[in-house]
Amino acid sequence: MTMQRKVKTFEDRLPARPRKEWDTIEQHVEYLRHFAAYKHVKKFVEGKSVLEVGCGAGYGANYLSKFGSNAVAIDISKGHVAYCHINYKKEKLAFLHASGLGIPLKDSSIDVAVSFQVIEHIEPKKVARFLSEIKRTLKDGGDLFVSTPNKKLRLLPFQKPEARNPDHKKEYTSKELEKLFGDFFEEVKVYGLKGSPEIQSLVLNQLRQNPSDIYRVLVRRITNLLTPLIKKSLPSVRRRKSEVKKNHQNTQNLRIDGFKIVLHCAKDSLDFTVHAKKTI
Repeated sequence: MTMQRKVKTFEDRLPARPRKEWDTIEQHVEYLRHFAAYKHVKKFVEGKSVLEVGCGAGYGANYLSKFGSNAVAIDISKGHVAYCHINYKKEKLAFLHASGLGIPLKDSSIDVAVSFQVIEHIEPKKVARFLSEIKRTLKDGGDLFVSTPNKKLRLLPFQKPEARNPDHKKEYTSKELEKLFGDFFEEVKVYGLKGSPEIQSLVLNQLRQNPSDIYRVLVRRITNLLTPLIKKSLPSVRRRKSEVKKNHQNTQNLRIDGFKIVLHCAKDSLDFTVHAKKTI
């Protein structure tokens, strides 16, 4: 008898999002890392207009809309925007299909802009336009918050970001972020995201690699090309329900308050969050 292979739905392929059950502890931690940035921004958006650039699954924009006067979220993916329209219907929350390189909003129309885990996906030569567009939409005194992974924690010297994630164009150090945003904004602060000892240990173990891994990038690329062919020749294996249940129970010990954003960019910060203010 041939076993049926479970086909991933569009929802399964969405970036970090809330779930009733988590397939792995790492999946849950990834979501909490993303959500920590929204929790940090909450106090800055109360009663204000909000723009999110690169909203993904939309849960973050939905969360911020509870505190702001109104929120607009854009994403370059039509699929993401369609998903958001279905799952988050609110009078003061709008989702638009648009790029951060051409934001369909008027000049000086937004109080607070956020863009979390997006800038690393942008070609370096286009980042200036990306930041200029966001600044254009901000009112005088407006705030921009951007989060991105810690380059030094993820990459070995001379290692390119696509070795860890094929969708990443450039990853940044805290110093690089401070200089980059300082070219566009008058006030810039860079914060570090730290997890509890349990979370730090889990993420660091997940990211750990040997220096020799740099030279295995080519092998990985070849393997990625061959993987679909290999999978066709192997029998499908279903995950046992008991394993999923066990992971779900383990994730109950992980909480959002296990993350803190502090004005100290330690070498083992999981992510960096930039707070830039437009004053002129």
